[in-house]
Amino acid sequence: MSSLSHYLTEMGVHTLFCHQAETHSLKTLLAHLDAEFARIQSMRPDKSDADLLLGLMTKTHLAALEQLQQTEDKSEAMQTLFVQTLGADHAGRFTNQYQTDCILVTRLWMLVLGNQNMDFSYVAEHAESTAALLFPEEKNGLSHSRAEQVRRQFMQAYYHGQSASQLPSEQNQVRPSVPGKLKAIYRWLRQVLRRKTG
Repeated sequence: MSSLSHYLTEMGVHTLFCHQAETHSLKTLLAHLDAEFARIQSMRPDKSDADLLLGLMTKTHLAALEQLQQTEDKSEAMQTLFVQTLGADHAGRFTNQYQTDCILVTRLWMLVLGNQNMDFSYVAEHAESTAALLFPEEKNGLSHSRAEQVRRQFMQAYYHGQSASQLPSEQNQVRPSVPGKLKAIYRWLRQVLRRKTG
């Protein structure tokens, strides 16, 4: 059985993430996801690795979004405190770890979506809505806004994964067994998460 890290390496994850801070966060996240992927593989031997990878990354993406939404009020209060005590310039040096984690997870998810050649309009819609959720005070489309820069990072990851899928087939390269299945999985997971929080 191949690990999640192995599949993501084949998709070019290490060339997508090149900053030292990103690389460290990526290594930590992959260690966690590798263990979870191995557990799921042993529980669901009837499923293809492609389906398991897609399902795990979709679930991880939704969990990161949920965590971000649940901590939104606390994060805003903390940012306001930083601005009041340190000033806007110095407060900008602090990052919201939930935002950072959500961006990282979403980029990995987009990489997988690209590699499995998921529908472009579906991916673009989620890139835009996730960026808007991360930076609600900013608008997508303005090239200098953080929301637009993050949206572009998401789409870059999608294209990166798509490019990797065009390379000559490797024996372990992950491919979806049922194309177009993502929308149903995503809707189902979102409903489950809403029930837990509702």
